[in-house]
Amino acid sequence: MKSLLTLPQIRAFCALAQFRSFKAAAEYLGVSQPTVVNQIASIEESYRTKLFQRQRENNRLTDIGVALVAPSRAVLDHFREAEFILLSHTTAHTGELNIAAVNPMRTSKLIREFRMLYPHIKVNISFVASDKAQNLIDSEAVDVGFFVQNEKRPGQQTFHFYSYELMALLPRGHRLCEKPALTLADFSGQELLIRERGSLTRKMFLEGLAGAGVDPLIAYELSSRESVREAVAQGLGVSVVAEDEHTDHERIVTKKILGDALKANSSLVVPNKHLASPMVKTLIELVRAR
Repeated sequence: MKSLLTLPQIRAFCALAQFRSFKAAAEYLGVSQPTVVNQIASIEESYRTKLFQRQRENNRLTDIGVALVAPSRAVLDHFREAEFILLSHTTAHTGELNIAAVNPMRTSKLIREFRMLYPHIKVNISFVASDKAQNLIDSEAVDVGFFVQNEKRPGQQTFHFYSYELMALLPRGHRLCEKPALTLADFSGQELLIRERGSLTRKMFLEGLAGAGVDPLIAYELSSRESVREAVAQGLGVSVVAEDEHTDHERIVTKKILGDALKANSSLVVPNKHLASPMVKTLIELVRAR
């Protein structure tokens, strides 16, 4: 019996199952919204069934739709793996790799090495906070991620990328600048500049202060390391930053913070289904070589 199901239809189904919105699914696939509507309708008409309960921007899977998700994603995974195998044996490696990352400097250096091996691969990087990087991995919006994974997730492998610790940022002339190094207790009573909710830097800092019995006095909550840096330079308070994410500033003094509470390990996080990809294997080898 000739199959009535096509690869574009499977792609459309998986995208709509993920986003629940025809508009969002179409944008994700790079096609028009009517195209996605027609592909889903074609499946339902061909097999005389309903895959979704239609609702505005929230198209919910029916029971048969739920049952179809896993085998459909497996089809796409196998197809993509086949593509990677073919690409790895061509002289002009082409394709696309989607990455979520936290640290622009570290990740950019690694990707520069990767591009020397795969010069024709399009690399898309989303620089986001750690929790958003994990969400992008979980939702399959990206192929791999570079971030601190606090809890091991089933179906995902981690490969150690680098270790780092947080250091203090102080306005030049601040009284704490006189100390050779700080402790978490030194932050007691200080006006603190912290990152937005979801930031791992924020989480580590506040948990470290709580562990040291310090009640934080939060003056400002800021949405990027650049805005924190500028606020410190303007003398609005003190803060912390990952040691390799700070750029020297004439009005900022950095200090080491004693203790192990503000140390973390960043990893390359890879869903199991991408482990066989030649491009991902290359990333893993580059990480392991560091």
